[in-house]
Amino acid sequence: MKLLMLFLVFLKIGAIGFGGGYGMLPLIESEVVGRGWLSKGEFWDLVAIASSTPGPIAVNVATFVGYRISGFFGALLATSGAVIPAFFVILFIAMGMKEVLKTKEAAWVLTGMKAAIIGLLFMAAYSLYSVIDAPKKLVVALAGVSFVLVFLGMNPFFTILMFAAVGFVLGKIGMI
Repeated sequence: MKLLMLFLVFLKIGAIGFGGGYGMLPLIESEVVGRGWLSKGEFWDLVAIASSTPGPIAVNVATFVGYRISGFFGALLATSGAVIPAFFVILFIAMGMKEVLKTKEAAWVLTGMKAAIIGLLFMAAYSLYSVIDAPKKLVVALAGVSFVLVFLGMNPFFTILMFAAVGFVLGKIGMI
């Protein structure tokens, strides 16, 4: 029964989670933590791991959460649920929906969706911020430096690696 629920939860998330993986994180967190499958801290630990592995963040999170909850088959079903809606949307667009997306009505809908995605991204950032067990001013400072580095063109992957090293060093010297 848990396997079926995992599939259905991630199918729902995949169907309504627009804006890419980071925009989907609050939805995933709400479902997974809200159902008691993981604690908030465990969820964000998995997000940190998923962020550092190759592939789309939402798919990686679905895989890790599914595995954590129900092993291999949990990972398989959670991942399948997360990607099936996107597969059909892409297939639908490829079959002629492209012209519909050029209409002014579609532009209005997409503008509203983009605004919602910005809100979801801020919610994901706030939720992650709330579970970090480190001085909050330090976290904000490091996040600000990270943002500036990526904004100025630094590769996000290397930024994550660099800040993993910074976190390690700060932990070694007792700052976190």
